[in-house]
Amino acid sequence: MKEYENEDLIVHWYPELCSHPGICLRTLPEVFDVHRRPWVNINGAEPIEIIKAVDLCPSGALRYSLPEGSRIRSEEACGPGRLDLQPPSAAVITIKPIPNGPLIIDGPAAIIDTSGNTTFEAQKMVLCSCGCSCNKPFCDGSHMKNKP
Repeated sequence: MKEYENEDLIVHWYPELCSHPGICLRTLPEVFDVHRRPWVNINGAEPIEIIKAVDLCPSGALRYSLPEGSRIRSEEACGPGRLDLQPPSAAVITIKPIPNGPLIIDGPAAIIDTSGNTTFEAQKMVLCSCGCSCNKPFCDGSHMKNKP
């Protein structure tokens, strides 16, 4: 996990969860740019705009939190990208298969290993359905290289 921080916002990036759909790049190119290092410019837009962009991340690879003393009110930062978001106990899980692509999981879900141990829990995740991912069970975008 990598963190990008200023006085109002911390963006957390979990590269192993990223399925590379590019939503962040298209939503806020002044903040998210894979050709720049670091690729997240935490000062490239207003914190609220960054929060809105992170909330769109389908895999949960991008998350955010508010540092102590942030000028952002907690109510403004309570979307699906919030790092400490607790899902409602009776939340419905949706699974959206993308043709020739991954499975988009939205809702509280857990990955369980063969021994019954929880190895990963999240509000959102993107799972491989093509079998080509090098990061199974998560999608790593390999399906884009293997399109028919």
